[in-house]
Order: sequence, then C-alpha cells, then structure tokens
Amino acid sequence: MKANKFIVSDLDDSSAIPAIKQSIASHDGINAVRVDMQASTVTVDYDEARYSEKNIQDFVTQAGLTVDKVQ
Repeated sequence: MKANKFIVSDLDDSSAIPAIKQSIASHDGINAVRVDMQASTVTVDYDEARYSEKNIQDFVTQAGLTVDKVQ
C-alpha cells in the first residue's frame, strides 16, 4: 500500500467532501481517502500494484479538484 498527498485548489465547500471521497474511493484498490480543508490536501492510500501516482492524481481531478502539487 502506498499513500500520496495532493495539494489541491477548489476545496472550499465542506459539503462537497463526502462526494469527493466517494468519487475517489469508488475505484477498486483505493483503501482510504482523507480530505483536510484547512491544509487543502487530499491523501489517498492505494494499492501501488494497481495504480500509479498519475492514476491517483487523475482520480482527484475527476472528483472536481485541481491538483497543484504532489507531496
């Protein structure tokens, strides 16, 4: 299992967090999604045998966020 933290833009509506988490977590091999509004980050734990960092970044983007940086 691997985790990537993405610094994101557009994370300004707390009511959207459940939908963001569900969108990312809906993919098989995603183990956990943590959203921190204060830090503007999304952390995704995933099976690195199934996905690359770029795949996970695409999932975050598909959830409606703009990825500014990967930590």
